[in-house]
Amino acid sequence: MRTTTRRRTARRSHHPSVTCDAQGRWHWLCPCGAGAFGGSGPTDWHWIVTAALVHEGATPGE
Repeated sequence: MRTTTRRRTARRSHHPSVTCDAQGRWHWLCPCGAGAFGGSGPTDWHWIVTAALVHEGATPGE
C-alpha cells in the first residue's frame, strides 16, 4: 500500500501582533480579523500579550 501526502498551499496563519497606539493603549490584531484592545497600564500589556498568545495557540493554522 502506498501512502500519499498532500501539501497544503492555502494555509491561513494566525500570528497576532501586539502594538501600542498614540494614546498609549495596547492592542493586538491578527491577519484573520480577530483582535482586542486594552488600556495603557502594565497589567493591560500583560493581558493583551497573553490573549494574543492564546489566540495563536488555539488557532495554529487552517
